Amino acid sequence: MLEELFKPKKLGGILLNNFFIKSATYEGMYANGLPTKELTDHHVSIVKGGVGLTTVSYGAVSNEGKTFKDQMHINTESLVGLKDLVDQVQLAGGKVSIQLTHCGYFSKNVTIKSPLAPSRVFNEYGCLVGLPFSKAMTLEDLELVKQQFVRAAIGVQQIGFDAIEIHMGHGYLLSQFLSPYTNRRKDKYGGHIENRARFPLAVFKAVKEAVGKSFPVLVKLNLSDGFKGGFTEEDCIYVSGKLNSLGCDALVLSGGFTSKTPFYLMRGEVPLKGMIENGDSLAERLTMKLFGPFIVKKYEYKPNFFLNQAKKIKSKVYIPIAYLGGVDSAKGMIEIQKEGFDFIALARPLIHDSNFLLKIRNKEIEKTACNRCNECVVEMDRGGVRCVI
Repeated sequence: MLEELFKPKKLGGILLNNFFIKSATYEGMYANGLPTKELTDHHVSIVKGGVGLTTVSYGAVSNEGKTFKDQMHINTESLVGLKDLVDQVQLAGGKVSIQLTHCGYFSKNVTIKSPLAPSRVFNEYGCLVGLPFSKAMTLEDLELVKQQFVRAAIGVQQIGFDAIEIHMGHGYLLSQFLSPYTNRRKDKYGGHIENRARFPLAVFKAVKEAVGKSFPVLVKLNLSDGFKGGFTEEDCIYVSGKLNSLGCDALVLSGGFTSKTPFYLMRGEVPLKGMIENGDSLAERLTMKLFGPFIVKKYEYKPNFFLNQAKKIKSKVYIPIAYLGGVDSAKGMIEIQKEGFDFIALARPLIHDSNFLLKIRNKEIEKTACNRCNECVVEMDRGGVRCVI
């Protein structure tokens, strides 16, 4: 049964080598906002290890969409480096996608004065670098950001990416619109879920129309934000149905809100010591040292930890779904397969060992040796994501 997962699988208008997707996880492999050879090598190693589709994370659609100033955004310069990445991944026999996103208010990007958001809210992430509040987006801002997503999508399509993923989760801009925690608008873009989803769905529709029906467009979407007063499973069902009707090729279901429940997605240990050391200022490091244990909640890890939530969405809406969350063994893969999910998305097992899938397929191992210490999260800000064990 496991062997079935290693057979070719259609995604929109393309054919993947198998059912496995490398989920977008921030690599931190950039120099002055441009992709590096390390980023290319990282994704080449992953497709050589047997992944059908690898996903480059966090392609900001504009300078304002970056969480911090040295991050990459999609422009003429970055597309040159990304073109080499695409060529190398495809030469290695794999397919490659890129995640397109905008951080909204969740920013330390000091090159902008007022981060954009659905409403004026306190910026927990950037307050200690002089960005304490967001700017509520005007209708003109909404149109501009929508067009930035479109331009970025066309740009990466033209250099040969096989697919794109629009990020609607984890507390970034489109997620901020979906969540009542951050969306307090009184116009047609705020209130009940039909209104809160209006702008994210408009972005998706515009992008899909621009790239064409046969070009795969995936969406990363929260199952829930992981706290009371946030985006819920019922909201997820509504948005999933609408995305299906608009031609979404697959959902990558995830969860958590980066500024409030960051480890709702990752589960396991909280690498607080490293997070403190990585603080951008003395004030930030001191704040994390004093209040980090109370601010950053720990969630217990167990295999396939999102399965019950994901099954609820799957039972209500027909749309191809990539299951993400705690797949760490052959046994876990078979469980996901039996539940009828269309794809399996992996992250930490592949960060630990890019040959994880080859070893599973060849029965060299039964499960990953990743111990969910989450120190790889700290390494993202230390020159590039890697496993410390």
